[in-house]
Amino acid sequence: MKINSSKIKTIAKHEILSTIKRKQFIIGTVGVPLVMIIIAIIGLYFSSDIGNLKIGYIDYFGVNIPDKIVKYNSIQQKNITLYFIEYHNIEEGKNDVLNGTIDILAIIPKDYLDTGKIIIYSTTKSINPTIAETLRDLLLETLLKDKVDNKTYNRVKSPLNLEIYSISEKGEEKESIFSQILPIGFVMILYIAITTVSGLIVGNTIEEKEHRIMEVLLSFTNAENIMIGKILGISVVGLIQISIWLMFALPVVIVYAIKVSTFLVAMAVVFFILAYLFYTSLLCGVASLYTNLKDASQIIAPIVIIQTIPFMMLNLILTNPNHYVVKILSYLPFTAPQVMLMRLSITNVEIWELVLSLAIMVLSTIASFIISIKLFKIGTLIYEENMSLKKVLKILRGNRS
Repeated sequence: MKINSSKIKTIAKHEILSTIKRKQFIIGTVGVPLVMIIIAIIGLYFSSDIGNLKIGYIDYFGVNIPDKIVKYNSIQQKNITLYFIEYHNIEEGKNDVLNGTIDILAIIPKDYLDTGKIIIYSTTKSINPTIAETLRDLLLETLLKDKVDNKTYNRVKSPLNLEIYSISEKGEEKESIFSQILPIGFVMILYIAITTVSGLIVGNTIEEKEHRIMEVLLSFTNAENIMIGKILGISVVGLIQISIWLMFALPVVIVYAIKVSTFLVAMAVVFFILAYLFYTSLLCGVASLYTNLKDASQIIAPIVIIQTIPFMMLNLILTNPNHYVVKILSYLPFTAPQVMLMRLSITNVEIWELVLSLAIMVLSTIASFIISIKLFKIGTLIYEENMSLKKVLKILRGNRS
């Protein structure tokens, strides 16, 4: 295998330019984040557009309900006034709900103390959280009035203010919600990146075979150099894509002063690079065996779908990160980057486990390169043959008959 760095550089440059010009790349890299930002802005706009609330009520229990209560809404970042209107007839109250005079009609039964039941009539299937929270506070105040002091009452209203510290031999460290958000975000970014790049790799490779561009490339250099150049080119495209996404995320990090572990960020970068190289090399080799997208999808799709396993196991990973199933997933090359990073963020992982996971990823990436080069060398000669999983396995065993 003769490696020519200048020719690899030329192939990589060709791959970068042909990829970033594709509409699929532009939409996935810029369009998706922009759409998410627009949706978030629209959501915030409409949530802030919610005005004061009018609550009708019929009280058979004897709750101390004022005419109005002013509450600060942290999401809308403004005060909301809740007006309470007493009714004596249920049908009248229901009619006012229907015609929009009041937002809801709340009925507090006489046996509330025994059942805890509050009957709500509304035009929607859910109740505004601010209304629910206010009703809860009024009921608590009535139940505890003259029975406990203000300090106890406030603690009953808010009994938990968790401050979590993770302990290890190195000492203790205060944890935050963002320590778990980072790895989940990493899993999502990796999934989107691999899903996007799989389409780009398959599209580029099949297009090159259809237009006989592959033959031109083979006359320029050998299959090994083409393969390495394509993978390096796609990897650079991936870095460009991730850099743009991080630019969109940076303002959020600055505004909310999100603090994350430097070690965790470093591991995220290492695992992302290894996962990206592993998947891109594998996809590139497999894609070269096909001459049309429909046939290629039968093997490409399962490779991409495997990435959804961490999402399916998310509850188990977050609640029991040392479960044997979770540990196994953190050693498998298809899921190790996502699962191991999530484990690192929520539990103390033994150093040998981390080293083993990284070693498996490095060896798997090397193996993926070797297998893919073999597939690529054969795939560049295949133009009409319909490939199947059985035929691919035969190729890997060195038997093309």
